[in-house]
Amino acid sequence: MDQTGLRAVILGASGAVGRELVTELTNSPKWTEVAVIVRRKLDQWDTLPNKHKLRITQVDNLDILEKTDEWKKYANYNTFFCVLGSRVKEGDAQFTKVDLTYPIYGGNIARANAIPHYSLLTSIGADKGSMFLYTRIKGLVEEALTKQSFPYLTIHRAGAILNRVNDERIGETILKYIPFIDKIECKDLAKALRVDAEKAYVDLQNPNQKDFTVRLNTNKMLLDFSKQ
Repeated sequence: MDQTGLRAVILGASGAVGRELVTELTNSPKWTEVAVIVRRKLDQWDTLPNKHKLRITQVDNLDILEKTDEWKKYANYNTFFCVLGSRVKEGDAQFTKVDLTYPIYGGNIARANAIPHYSLLTSIGADKGSMFLYTRIKGLVEEALTKQSFPYLTIHRAGAILNRVNDERIGETILKYIPFIDKIECKDLAKALRVDAEKAYVDLQNPNQKDFTVRLNTNKMLLDFSKQ
């Protein structure tokens, strides 16, 4: 099946995973357009081998995502990637806005523009009933996006993300040396997200495909995708 001409929107493109995802998609011959919504443009994007594929929309504040009608230029794109991620230490309100509110706004944009596939990065341990803010918000965002009833939603529960180029975290640096902890390299995660989106595209072409599909990718599944 022809998989050329795919188009993506990325929310969170300037973060560690987002940077790798931009590189992964623009390097792939299957993807011809990669649109990013960011507060800051990265210098490294000027040196991408296929920078002509990149469409940058720079905004002062991601609160503008709430205005769904202003994003009609993304009509009929193939995949909306949300790889936003904040830190709990930035405060409950800010963490909730970045990891829950903005992904929901992204879902509204995708639904309004008939983007069939929403790709959501959360975390291992996501649980809306958790006593811990981090895992509770991850569980709540999974629930909220599931309720939007996309034709195809994939939720990626990644383990500890290693070797974040611009966002090394001491906890994850330590975890890389603990053998029984689920973990994944940042570059491998980005590749897994690309492979997953291409699988979603193929599945959506199947006339027997269900109207609403939700697929939960564990860390092991993401590792397997990264090896394809």
